[in-house]
Amino acid sequence: MRKSAVYFLIALLMLSLGLTLTPNVLSQTQNIKIVSYSYYIDSLGYLDVVGEVQNVGPNTVNPVYLTGSIYSSSGTAESSSYCQVWVSYLEPQQEAPFYMEFQPPSSTGIWQSADISKIDLTVSIANATSSYQYPDLKITSSSGFINTTGDNNGAYMVTGIIQNTGSQTASNITVVGAFYNSTGTVVAVGYTNYLTPTSLAPSGTTSFEIGAFDLNQSQVSSAEKIKSYSLLVQTELPILQGTAPIVTPSPESSSSPSPSSSQSPSITSSPSPTQKAVNSNSSSNAAAIYVIVIVIAILAIAGTILVLSKRKPHETVKTQKKARKNSMVEILPLAFLVNKAQSTCGNMLLFKYFLRTLVCL
Repeated sequence: MRKSAVYFLIALLMLSLGLTLTPNVLSQTQNIKIVSYSYYIDSLGYLDVVGEVQNVGPNTVNPVYLTGSIYSSSGTAESSSYCQVWVSYLEPQQEAPFYMEFQPPSSTGIWQSADISKIDLTVSIANATSSYQYPDLKITSSSGFINTTGDNNGAYMVTGIIQNTGSQTASNITVVGAFYNSTGTVVAVGYTNYLTPTSLAPSGTTSFEIGAFDLNQSQVSSAEKIKSYSLLVQTELPILQGTAPIVTPSPESSSSPSPSSSQSPSITSSPSPTQKAVNSNSSSNAAAIYVIVIVIAILAIAGTILVLSKRKPHETVKTQKKARKNSMVEILPLAFLVNKAQSTCGNMLLFKYFLRTLVCL
């Protein structure tokens, strides 16, 4: 029993080491760059961080998630949040907007200038994929303007036309947008609902209207005035397989006065200074370590199974312990193959679970 326990413990230690050292070959977080961001307080009292990311790597990624924390001047984390970047299948060199909300600090219930000393943004998920968006939905024209009437008074709007220049029908089309100030920093973002008609056949066209969230252009400071925008068309179908075509970053479009229209973003004030951000995540591509760890872990587990199979338990408990052992043999490789990118903390929890089970043997 003692010898078996030692072998079993060695196998678990090697498994834990493998889970810790083995990189997730799908993870591309190091290739997602946070280009710029800014923040403001909206009408509900939330602090909203808006910005844009770019895929600077060689692979299409999906999905892309960010996490964020806001620190006060004393170094205290006042609020944390997360968001998904507004894109499906972010292709190499492509840019996409994001929007992250932070609740006010529980201590005061409102955001104050002393609460916002530093904003830390991190790319937490960005997995490589062989799928990519249907590339033949083109914005053939667009025009930006500031609405001057009705509930949308002061809202920055963009209207335009999309054409399907490809050979397949596209379904559930949306448009997302990033809006920039005079220095090229993102100060607002926006998106549309599904456009109508819901399906766009080859050579077909459809119109869209998109508004910049929150920033009433008649009330904000000069730093929050929208001077240009960029738009990204998304579709749910078709999603293609293979290597995505190279994306050339679309030029920013300048605003131009036009008549009013009917989009309804919420209008607020309280803008804050713009910021620049750099992705704080990095990961190494250690393929050799990955292979070595897998081989060692498999050998260790195989050795453990061999040792345990030679045990001669009492007939009255033989069936029960054999079932328990077989259950572990199934769980160990499953845990190793399914979630090889778990953190060290998660691995220790897994190790403790199996150690408790060992004690019960």
